[in-house]
Amino acid sequence: MPNTLAHIGVAGFVTRSVITAADLKWIYLGGIIPDLPWMFQRLGWIFFPNINLYDLRLYVIIQSTLLFGIIISLALASLSKEYLKTFLILALGCLIHLLLDSLEIKWANGVHLFAPLNWELLNFNLFWNESIPIYLITLFGLVYFLITYKKGINTPLNLELTKFIRWFIFLTGMLIYFLLPLFILNQPLEANNHFVKTLENVDERPGKYFEIDRRPYRFENGIGIINTFTNEDIELKNINLNTSETISIKAIFIDEKTAEVIDYHVYSILFRDGSTYIGLAMIFIYWIFSFYKNKKN
Repeated sequence: MPNTLAHIGVAGFVTRSVITAADLKWIYLGGIIPDLPWMFQRLGWIFFPNINLYDLRLYVIIQSTLLFGIIISLALASLSKEYLKTFLILALGCLIHLLLDSLEIKWANGVHLFAPLNWELLNFNLFWNESIPIYLITLFGLVYFLITYKKGINTPLNLELTKFIRWFIFLTGMLIYFLLPLFILNQPLEANNHFVKTLENVDERPGKYFEIDRRPYRFENGIGIINTFTNEDIELKNINLNTSETISIKAIFIDEKTAEVIDYHVYSILFRDGSTYIGLAMIFIYWIFSFYKNKKN
């Protein structure tokens, strides 16, 4: 995915072009909703150390679909006095986020706009994360935030926290968001999303094609090794890279633990992660300042 700063700028500009008076606080929240499951994934590792990491990946894939973005948007919007308007802002933010993600080149990855009817990953493969378009969008996001932050903070929160029906909608939506994926894990599995089925069926690996997106790589004792999202090490052949990096690969299994690389891409993690953490921090501070200012008034 592009970094959070990029999503801030695009979500802000597009949403306010469609909904002129849209509150920037809700716009920015909607703009990161599809990334929330990937953040929750890290909590899963911490609180459930024995969790099946293949199932966890499938769970997160489901939650990051447009459908589940809409579900959590319905839940979060219930805390706003302008329920319908806030829902539209959040849902539009999810759609914009996923469409922007789909433009990037991402092996073994992509977005789901039509799940659960269709689990094929949508990916237009136009440019890598380290490219001029992403740099420009990221810069635009930073500038957009700085130019508009006062207006957004001064906009009243208009939260609705006293009505039972709103809390009922919120809790019901959150329960659906967190529990429903458990019952449909087989759907992205059968579609072999992120090549989970290929990787999980270890005995059937030899001769199978697969891809892995953005994982740690190391060169150890003359051997290239990639660490998968289940923390498994796979030895790589036909790769000329003797430094520790974060990479994506296209490869074919030679045996259960060894693969021959067809192609690989090295990422600039400092730029992507740095821009993401800065963007998330800005959104968090934005909401905190808004709460403080509105409470003071």
